Amino acid sequence: MSGSDNKIDHYGKVEAACGLAITWPTNLSRSKTFRRGLDLYRLQLQQEHKRLFKPDPRSTIVEFLEAFNGQEGYAVKECEDFSTLKDHFQINRKDPKCRHVFFEADHSRAPLDCSKEMFLFTMSFLQVMAPFTELLLGFGKSRARKEFHYTSFRHENYLSVSQAANFASARLGRSGLEIRHCYNLWGVEMSDAGDSPEWSIRQTAIFHAFDIVSGQALWVNISANDEMKSRIRDAVVSCEELGAESLKSLRGSFLATLTTHLVAFEWCLENWRHYITHLEKMLRKITDEVNQAPVEEVERSLALDTKGLMEPLKVAAEGSSQLPSPTSPTSPISPFSRRSTIRSISLLKDRTSTGMTAASTRTPATPISPVMGYTRSPPRVKQGKFRANHNQDPFDALKSISLDKLQDLNGVGADLHTASLVMKLDSEVLVDVLKHYEALFASDEFPGEIKMCRQGFAEFTQRTNSIIRCFGMERARIETLMLLLQDGRGLFEHILQFRNLEQGKLFNANAHLSQQRMERLTVDMHVSAQRMEELTVSMHTIAEKTEKETASMHIITLVTLVFLPGTFVAVRIGLPALLAWISATILTFNQTFFGSGLFQWDQENPLTSTPIWKGDFFVLFAKICSPLMVATILFWLLAYCCWPRWRAYRRRQRAADEERGERGIEGLGLASDGKGQA
Repeated sequence: MSGSDNKIDHYGKVEAACGLAITWPTNLSRSKTFRRGLDLYRLQLQQEHKRLFKPDPRSTIVEFLEAFNGQEGYAVKECEDFSTLKDHFQINRKDPKCRHVFFEADHSRAPLDCSKEMFLFTMSFLQVMAPFTELLLGFGKSRARKEFHYTSFRHENYLSVSQAANFASARLGRSGLEIRHCYNLWGVEMSDAGDSPEWSIRQTAIFHAFDIVSGQALWVNISANDEMKSRIRDAVVSCEELGAESLKSLRGSFLATLTTHLVAFEWCLENWRHYITHLEKMLRKITDEVNQAPVEEVERSLALDTKGLMEPLKVAAEGSSQLPSPTSPTSPISPFSRRSTIRSISLLKDRTSTGMTAASTRTPATPISPVMGYTRSPPRVKQGKFRANHNQDPFDALKSISLDKLQDLNGVGADLHTASLVMKLDSEVLVDVLKHYEALFASDEFPGEIKMCRQGFAEFTQRTNSIIRCFGMERARIETLMLLLQDGRGLFEHILQFRNLEQGKLFNANAHLSQQRMERLTVDMHVSAQRMEELTVSMHTIAEKTEKETASMHIITLVTLVFLPGTFVAVRIGLPALLAWISATILTFNQTFFGSGLFQWDQENPLTSTPIWKGDFFVLFAKICSPLMVATILFWLLAYCCWPRWRAYRRRQRAADEERGERGIEGLGLASDGKGQA
């Protein structure tokens, strides 16, 4: 075949690749990535396409900024659907001298504003290198970033003249000799979302291909917003090196390529200074508040008289012979004395009323000697000038030193670490780009016309190195701020520990007072228990006496019942005379129920005669009295046994009547509810 046929055949391969666009990057006509790597990239795209691309084709758009031969400026083209994109690529003309393709998203965690078909067709027609897939996977819809600021620089150079004819296309103006590379950079931008703008670290992914014979330059840019597109559009208008006139020569096209790189390089550096200044202000706001905390005054107000605290221990060490008995009534402060209890209660009220009171006005817990529980008077405490007011809490000055401030401090530290890492990664990418172009200039296969641009390349190198040095200086600022943050964090943690330690001491003092009160309460309860035991014994004695008296009453009752019928039968109709002058004659005429007594006196000499026993009268008395006595006792026994049973039966009957009444009321209530619902 001739060279022209080879070029036409390669265009056919490009069309075939576009027909199999769904299989990109395995459909590339040439690639330095191994086949297994190409299959892996394709599999990753199949798994992640729902996250990377918009499923609705009605809201997709791909923008082009192109400069063709014979045109004075750049043309803007927006393709909003797949058919428009396909028609734009298949126009029968050569590729433009410079083409920018922009893929954007609504924000950093949103899918790209294009469909999967549009993206893969673009990659297939432009023969974008396979490693660009790694940079693409950093975009798309996600709640949290999966890859922590991943960066990469990959390149593929095709400078061999012997193989160029197999990949040349006269229709597209491609010579088959080109350099390709892709990389991504991270920059910080002010987010416009919300009422309070915030800083956001965003990335841009760039693929670049440059034909070293025709000077055609291709740029594919993926960003989370339109910032890079706006910068490129402004640069092609304001920068002479990027103008359409400069693209007419190979040398001018190469210088335009270097200048386009600088647009991306300057973007990734632009806002770091302001962002680090913002973090520095946040850091100093927290650390200044920590450094200015009145720790010395609080410590002074909480200082205890250690000498006074050691006195009880010294006294205890001298021996217990000089110590009075703890329960002696002459003891200065007995552990069970009312005075000690009142003082403890007043101390506890003073502590609770003032919150966590300082030692400047509080009386420390009364130290108890380990010998026989002897209690000494509390030591005196140094008065600090901080607590002029009795109701003022010394910890009020440290309330601003809280855990949320420590969280803010750690957040600032994390942001500083992230910023340092991103700037380091960006610097390494810039170094890789410089080394790549330096290697190209040193290559014998690189065109001599481009090597004549050494002055422009030297300027590009100087500006890139200047950006790298700026990154280094900003990272030096971050290292200094990290030292300041570590010092502030250490002081912050020490203040928190100091505050917690002092509060723990106060809690222990209050616990000691509560323990004293509990001991006193325990003693009182023990005394009460003893009194209750004595009362129980007394009640038991009373119960025994009552039981004996009850038995005596039963005996008396039984005896009374036995003699009651006899008494009733034998009682006189008239009451006995009360006067001594009543004569026996009157007694004789006023006899018993039967009208005559058991004894008879001589009527003539009633006072001197001996009474005569009447046995028949006694028999009659016994016949009447004995049945009455038996009947009386039986009646008493019957009432004694049946009366409790009758009372219990009445109680059960009354309870049953009440239960039936309650059930009747509940039934009436349910019936009324049913009628109301109906």
